[in-house]
Amino acid sequence: DGAYASDGKRRLKMPIYPDPSPPYERTGAGDAFTSTFVAAFIHGSDIEGALQWGPINSMSVVQHVGAQAGLLTQTQLNKLLKQSPKWYRPKPF
Repeated sequence: DGAYASDGKRRLKMPIYPDPSPPYERTGAGDAFTSTFVAAFIHGSDIEGALQWGPINSMSVVQHVGAQAGLLTQTQLNKLLKQSPKWYRPKPF
């Protein structure tokens, strides 16, 4: 259904990133999201940017077996973000 986050002032909902094919295995999807969300902040992102990065890495991980296969680099994340549909943006709720 997506991800929800708040910075104490705003509450945002982020849709899932569209899977190129049905998920192969879901192991590690939440870990991939959370670690990528935190990494975005470490790299200076705001909450909107972090919410956009997380689902992309989750989408990639569920296309592979295991929790680490499919993890993306920052360059790969940014490439997929640039290719994302126009609706792939966090929205207030």
